[in-house]
Amino acid sequence: MTLRRSCLRGLARPSQAIGVPTWLRSPYPASLVGLLAAALLLAGCGLLETVPGLEVVSIGGTNGASVTRDGARIVFYGDPVGDWQEVERIFWTHHRRDVAWAGLQLVRDGVPVVAPAAELPLIENAEAFWSEFRGTRFHDYAQQSTKILARNVPVQFPAIGGRSIKWRDLAIDVIDTPGFTRGSVSYLVDLGRTRVAFTGDLAYAQGRIFDLYSLQDSIEETETRGYHGYAARSADLLRSLRRVLQAKPDLIVPARGPLIRDPEAELGRLAERIEELFKAYFRTDALRWYWGEANLLARARRILGPTEVDWMPMAFELRQTPPRWWYKFGTSRLLVSDTGAAFLIDCGSQSAFDTVRRLQRRRVFSRLEGIFVTHFHDDHTEFVQQMAREAGVPVYAGREIADILENPHAYRMPAMTHRPIRPVSALDEGETLHWHEFELEYTYFPGQAIYHGGLRVRRENGERYFFIGDSFSPSGLDDYCLLNRHLLHAGFGHFRCLDQIDRLEDDYWLVNQHIEEVFRYDRQQVATMREVLNEKKRVIAELVPWEEPNFGVDEQWSRFYPYGLDTAPGEPFDLYGVVLNHLPEEESFRIRLNLPAGWLGEPMFADLGVAPRQEGRVRFTVTPPGDMGGTHLITGDVSFRDHDLRQWIEALVHVR
Repeated sequence: MTLRRSCLRGLARPSQAIGVPTWLRSPYPASLVGLLAAALLLAGCGLLETVPGLEVVSIGGTNGASVTRDGARIVFYGDPVGDWQEVERIFWTHHRRDVAWAGLQLVRDGVPVVAPAAELPLIENAEAFWSEFRGTRFHDYAQQSTKILARNVPVQFPAIGGRSIKWRDLAIDVIDTPGFTRGSVSYLVDLGRTRVAFTGDLAYAQGRIFDLYSLQDSIEETETRGYHGYAARSADLLRSLRRVLQAKPDLIVPARGPLIRDPEAELGRLAERIEELFKAYFRTDALRWYWGEANLLARARRILGPTEVDWMPMAFELRQTPPRWWYKFGTSRLLVSDTGAAFLIDCGSQSAFDTVRRLQRRRVFSRLEGIFVTHFHDDHTEFVQQMAREAGVPVYAGREIADILENPHAYRMPAMTHRPIRPVSALDEGETLHWHEFELEYTYFPGQAIYHGGLRVRRENGERYFFIGDSFSPSGLDDYCLLNRHLLHAGFGHFRCLDQIDRLEDDYWLVNQHIEEVFRYDRQQVATMREVLNEKKRVIAELVPWEEPNFGVDEQWSRFYPYGLDTAPGEPFDLYGVVLNHLPEEESFRIRLNLPAGWLGEPMFADLGVAPRQEGRVRFTVTPPGDMGGTHLITGDVSFRDHDLRQWIEALVHVR
């Protein structure tokens, strides 16, 4: 254990003033060890007093808390160290497996579980969730975290806000505190003169929250689906923070990280940072163009209260009349050459597919000669394969996008098609297709999503258009879905896109596939968007407890590849652990497999060194038993530096 973990354990055993952590136990006299432990704890944590009957331990940042009465105990979150005896109940604040793992051994030992009533479907019926999710993960616009238990866990005591749960001489009060998950609760216990709150992942110490992407959600008041709800559960989280503070706890024991010993100051700081983030976010919200200013203000006021938003002016120049040589329908553009040939950009619907065929029947063009795909979302890809097969034409996309188009089952990303596009002719950065009187130049353009490209189109007569997929609107940045992986490094994400826009000649028009008008920004608007991105990065760096803020906005910084696959009983398959190292220096990561009973893995864990801001991968070979079918979840622990992230990544395997 590190000193920080020992700080938590020292809060303290019921029979002694300051507990002695396991790692400090030694053959030296107990009094000497106790003095050493006390010195370390007071120096490292600033503890001035202990709470009788409360003990907190931590492994890799996941906490477990024990409250004792007459030799028996109840446990909050779990027993990550595995040395508590006589446990009579375990209390979970939410369903997430990356915390609940610490209590699973207690569950296997028969300890009854207390868990939020609102989250029972994700705890008691986890296996049914995964069986259904195998199909519903495609075309998914709900955008909820899938860090859900692999197996069902029975809940004997559903926790309902406003009620109390009796145990021995204690009353454990339940407070509804949605935020990090939709149905989270917190528990309040009076231990002598100290009121202790167990708040799960509602808040992290020092005014932080564990990550931002877990807050992505729908907004019922504005009929906004989860896909467009940038950290939208922040509004619930702010209300929950106020609810906890109204209960006046003296001490908060979160599910992860250090204890919160000044709740009013630390939770207040968290609320202020969330408000700072959204003040920046709404300045360049792309959805203002689509849904209007009233909608933006309604979404902003959920978090900021009555406010005015200092939003960026709309793009300084708009043009509604398209050139004579293209046709727009849905999210598609059909470019028609003077020769009568045509080139299609995206094909995401039956309507778009039918329109292309109708235009050809009307002799608007004579033959289709190619298709370019900007990005992987289903409203741009769903009918690409059918169109390419029927017309007998190649499909082009950037090298960064090609694999997710050919193997969508291998990824867990928002709004994906279930229809593979094969083969894809992969284009490198700057590669140009010379097509009749046009030059078509590919550039990687990760604005709306990490797997996203753009196409610069130059016509011999000097016309210039830049087809940017969904990455910008006249009002700003399409970064409303955190699970699209909007990276905030220089040269990544929207920063990279703005660099590309800066290098455009002044006569280029930007073409968003969803928008009738083409548009341009002036230099001040580009500068404003950079300013907003830098402000968001600054605030998020203060808001999340990671060494680099991108770990807190990128759910897929570590993942399994393929995410989903089919195999036969007893048939080995390769599974890759993939890590995007957001740190500015090379780092070593360890991935450890957690397999269903009877499965084999070779190796069971592996280390990989990953260069800064690069992606690395390591291969595992997994073999299911010869007599097992159905849908199964493989999870993986990921560790680096002081982080020990249990059951952090997942792969969904269907055994035929």
